[in-house]
Amino acid sequence: MSSVNKGDSTVANHRKSFRPNSEGKVLLVILGVLVALGGGIATLMYPSASNQGYAPDQPIPFSHKLHAGQYKVACTYCHTGVEKSKHATIPSLNVCMNCHSVVKTDSPYIKKIRESFAAGKPVEWVRVHELPDFVYFPHKRHVAKGVACQTCHGEVQTMDKVYQATPMNMGWCMECHRGKTTPRNVVAEISKINPHVNDPSYRHKPIASVQCAACHH
Repeated sequence: MSSVNKGDSTVANHRKSFRPNSEGKVLLVILGVLVALGGGIATLMYPSASNQGYAPDQPIPFSHKLHAGQYKVACTYCHTGVEKSKHATIPSLNVCMNCHSVVKTDSPYIKKIRESFAAGKPVEWVRVHELPDFVYFPHKRHVAKGVACQTCHGEVQTMDKVYQATPMNMGWCMECHRGKTTPRNVVAEISKINPHVNDPSYRHKPIASVQCAACHH
């Protein structure tokens, strides 16, 4: 009986020796905090392109449903660079004031825009769609091919609050370039130059470039 008790005592002491002491617990907590901070910093430095559903609050609420939907304001009226630049560009305040110098001037939000315009300070809008720096995406080239804004940005004309509607990751882009999800109007235009794109045997051949250097340079 005594030998059994002695053995039990030895096992208990052995287990006790592996219990973390207070210093070990503190180190574990510190390690956990560092890992969390590292993850947060990595997220800021390398933002994900797959941020589908992201819908940040803006400093001034702007309803695309009202402007682009109800009042049929063309995307190109506000996003003036979309047809001639890599970027669609954020509308400058003078574009807003083209209408709001006489429309809904008593709105508190319009007053903020007017004050910023008078002070020469832009509104700090929160970016919704953001690709990594190593991705080259020229808006003008896609618009010229007939790709509608809604193809990438969703039905913006129905959005009171803009959000990222599509994945916008590499796989999603490649599905379009490979011809699997290419808009029909774009395929129709390409078929005028290359009739073979409508041939079933051509189905798995790319509609647009799938070379790395096309988007990464």
